[in-house]
Amino acid sequence: MATNKTTSVLKVLDYTKNDKEWFDEKNMVAGYHTVSIQGEIFLGQRDPLKRLAKVPYDFTNKRVLDVGCSNGGLLHALTDQIEFGVGVDFNSKCVNAANALKAVNRTDNIHFYTFDLDKEDLSMLTHFILGEKVDICFFFNISLWVKRWKDVFRLCSSMTSCLLFESHGTLAQQKAQLDFVSTIYKEVVLLSDQSDDDPTYANRKMFLCEKRIDNKIFEVDLNDVTLLDQFDRRSIQVAYEKAFSDQVVRSIHLFPSTHESVVADVNNQYILKLPRLNRGGGGLIAEAMITDCIRDKIHLPIPKFDIVKQPVLMGRYAKIQGDVFDSNRYDNLPVESKNQLAGTLASLLLDFHAIHPDEIETQKIPLVPSWSVSLPLIKEQLSEEKDGSVVALLEETLSFHASLVVPDSHKVFGHFDLHGGNLLLDTNQVKVKAVIDFGNCKIGDLHQDLSTMNLSSPDLAERIFEKYQMLSGRNLDWALVCHYTTIFYLNLLSALKRDQSSKYAFWLSELKSWHHGILRKSASKLLLSPHEESSVPSEWLRWLGSNLMKGSKGIDLQKVLVEQGFTPIDCALETLKAENHPYVDAGKHLFQELDKRNWLLRTCDTLAALDVHYNALIEKRKAPSFSDFIRQYYSKHLPVILTGAIDHWPALTKWTPEYFLEKFGDKEIEIQQGREQDPLFERNSVLHKKKILMREFVKLIQHGASNDHYMTANNAAGSYSSMSPLFDDVSDFAMGYRKQDSIDTTNLLWFGPKGTFTPLHHDLTNNMLVQIYGRKKVTLIPAMQVPYLYNDKGVYSAAEYPNFDVARHPAMANVTPVSVLLNPGDSLFIPIGWWHCVESLDVSISLSFTNFNAPNHFHERYPRE
Repeated sequence: MATNKTTSVLKVLDYTKNDKEWFDEKNMVAGYHTVSIQGEIFLGQRDPLKRLAKVPYDFTNKRVLDVGCSNGGLLHALTDQIEFGVGVDFNSKCVNAANALKAVNRTDNIHFYTFDLDKEDLSMLTHFILGEKVDICFFFNISLWVKRWKDVFRLCSSMTSCLLFESHGTLAQQKAQLDFVSTIYKEVVLLSDQSDDDPTYANRKMFLCEKRIDNKIFEVDLNDVTLLDQFDRRSIQVAYEKAFSDQVVRSIHLFPSTHESVVADVNNQYILKLPRLNRGGGGLIAEAMITDCIRDKIHLPIPKFDIVKQPVLMGRYAKIQGDVFDSNRYDNLPVESKNQLAGTLASLLLDFHAIHPDEIETQKIPLVPSWSVSLPLIKEQLSEEKDGSVVALLEETLSFHASLVVPDSHKVFGHFDLHGGNLLLDTNQVKVKAVIDFGNCKIGDLHQDLSTMNLSSPDLAERIFEKYQMLSGRNLDWALVCHYTTIFYLNLLSALKRDQSSKYAFWLSELKSWHHGILRKSASKLLLSPHEESSVPSEWLRWLGSNLMKGSKGIDLQKVLVEQGFTPIDCALETLKAENHPYVDAGKHLFQELDKRNWLLRTCDTLAALDVHYNALIEKRKAPSFSDFIRQYYSKHLPVILTGAIDHWPALTKWTPEYFLEKFGDKEIEIQQGREQDPLFERNSVLHKKKILMREFVKLIQHGASNDHYMTANNAAGSYSSMSPLFDDVSDFAMGYRKQDSIDTTNLLWFGPKGTFTPLHHDLTNNMLVQIYGRKKVTLIPAMQVPYLYNDKGVYSAAEYPNFDVARHPAMANVTPVSVLLNPGDSLFIPIGWWHCVESLDVSISLSFTNFNAPNHFHERYPRE
């Protein structure tokens, strides 16, 4: 009887409920799909008719495949329209219910099969539909539950011209699902942005997918394509806008030093590759086919690489924002972060190596890596090379490589170009955002695939090697990995030398760095065993220890030692010993303390600069009372220009070159002479002292601008006895600034022609510079900026300010100098430690003093060298 049949089918449907209480509370007696049993409707979680009503598709006499059909509700709802339908589901209870519905409703054009999409042979799907195409496929609500749903989707898309897809999960998950679907179909049209047929899960979206993208790349005839032959921005722009007519080029950034292709960033949105004429388009075609093959087999993001043939052959992929690998930033990472990055990259290589080489060959993917080893070329080009690293490595490396045999167990399909330039990382240099550049993928020795990261960071390469062994359970040979790195360098150098490339010197330095790293590995073993006395002398060992304490890299110092002619293995050994010596470690801690103090100085300097009078606009004012001067400037370590402080000095009106000639013309004085021939004239001032008559000196300064002769503070003692009456013309500064008992003995005279220059330095006392005749330009740099000033000896800077070499002294770019002009009667307070240089704009007479009525004896505790 019908009632008994209905009851039985409902029992079967009830049996499918994974959460019976939830379904029953909502009166969903049919379980997942609303169904019709002999014309009577029974409510389920989703209503197939409501779903299908959103689909603008004529199902009349169509063949339909429903992947993940549950109890078959969609096909049952279409049974009166379609010619043939097949549904598959892993849940045997649901398939049983679908077949029970088929039996009770006497439908014979739809069929249901139990099938596990994750575990079984996917090719069986083609046999369930009896080896024929279907017109439309339902792919609803399975992309979160089936692990290999992308493989299933790809197969289904090859069996039908039209596919209904339902995304689900979070917005991010749905976007990722849709991004993949869009790589298979040109047209992906949104039919519904919510599943109103199922109010319990409304945020699912339904799409109609049509016009499958056929990968015709392998059909490109490389003899029938045009390659761009001029790679300037204008030519690339014209070609790009013709190829992508919907695009307007706003910016093009060309990447320098790319080898296989010309690479450009277009609009900060796409990366464009154009094959070079000497390489042809084969590499581009291979890269496109490889990325299509491996994209879903690699756990890291790989951008889709599209090829266009007109007007010229080019490839393009959407730009992924990220930072390329930075070895310096990597070196500063904590060990945990280094290991995390190494683990990610080891897993990436394992993903590659899990792709069987037969799969690559079956798909007829052309593998055209850009380089192969040529032992004859290496020998021909490098046998006469005199560089010590090449000489040390060449013979042994060539001999080993000639005898090298790769067993089948080590042959894999791999990236073979996984260096730092082909990684995009987050700003912390820990998370890998994407992998790029697959033109060098090939089948070869997995040791070679593990070797390439040595080009960017031997430390990271070794960590990847260790992680790979741990994850794969294989025992590999690190020495063989290093051999492949060495042969790469030698092979590259031989080609560059043959082509007389300007890049040869750079890559030779990279090989030397690699060689010194190998030496360090060998030296680390020697540390554990007795060895002979080192060839490196003690003065160089002191140099080594000092620079290690200051933070220099050991391998860089090792290279310098080798360049001095010491035995390479001794240089590596001594460097390692010093790096691990507790005395050097103690020195590093001292320099760390210095760095902390420098940090505090830089911080205080930044805060002080909030006052414009600090280092942007030196205040100029009438000399205040001494107490106000102390409170506002002396104690605050702040420079100031004071006026009116020497208006009462006879010197202000009397002192001129003519006056000096008249009063002291026959007196012997001491000056500096021969300065212009000595770049360190100020440091070597004692060597430039010369006795001369005042009349001879006045005559010299009247010959025009010069820095060769100058009476300075360093000549005070040598000139005082003959000129002591001169200082009767000076007295207290303003009122109460100077100690009265020393006014006549603490004056430092500066007298010289236009053009005299006192280089950058700082003083060990607070100074008042008083301008009496002519003009001077003084440039000041705050004392707290000393971390930037390369204070190499005493009070001097190694940088030649203002014409410093940015390459040698880059930190100087951080200083904030301020220049002031001193006219006759002006005085400049220069606080202790403030860096300054002084230039005479005219014949100039100045005086400076330090005998303030305030503490100024700080020089007594200055650490002398």
